[in-house]
Amino acid sequence: MKLFSQALDSFTHLDSKLFKTLKLLLFYPGKLSKLYTEGIRIPYMKPFQIFVIFNIIFFFIFSNDDLFRIPSTYFFKENFDGIKTLEKVRSISKESGLTFEEIAISYDSASTNLAKGLLVFLIPVIALIGYIFNYRQKMEFGKHLIFASHLFTFILSLFVMSSLLLALMTNDLIKKLLLISIGLGTFVYYSIALKTFYNNSLLFAFIKGISGTFLIFVVFDIYKMLISIFALYSL
Repeated sequence: MKLFSQALDSFTHLDSKLFKTLKLLLFYPGKLSKLYTEGIRIPYMKPFQIFVIFNIIFFFIFSNDDLFRIPSTYFFKENFDGIKTLEKVRSISKESGLTFEEIAISYDSASTNLAKGLLVFLIPVIALIGYIFNYRQKMEFGKHLIFASHLFTFILSLFVMSSLLLALMTNDLIKKLLLISIGLGTFVYYSIALKTFYNNSLLFAFIKGISGTFLIFVVFDIYKMLISIFALYSL
């Protein structure tokens, strides 16, 4: 009975932490990072913990998506951005005796696992953007990492929350508009978070928000290309 009570208390405590963390993370940009760096940590989940949760949820829902990897359907072409991927597939097929379909299945599995497992390495890159934007503040890089973890988690949550709408929509134009709105949502959130966490003025937060959002999605594109190439050439 005592063991059951302790387990229930642990679950309730975790649930309380999760709720408080999500409330600040989703609706008060930058505030969770600010509180955490100020030492107010007990009521909230660790930045890496909440990131891992949304990383798992994201890849469960978007396992076939092309945000952090390129599916074989699009990647296996005669010339993909200057890379002769189809030639490599033919070479693998000749050496291994596998069919194109079998190679595609292996590639999709490998690229998904790599994209999921290495996604955490994007956090320091995003943190570096924040560091460059606010280098005059002489802030410890660890604080930039906390901010980047929360920002990246929010971006993943934005895709997760929009997944239902994307699934219900059949019109390509509406889907594209929704994806644009995700980019705008990231920009608005990022700008407010910069103002809150780094104490930037509204104007500078706005400028950095635009630049930072652009750079982050460029980083995403580079990441998915590297992941896809490595997955293919490791088969």
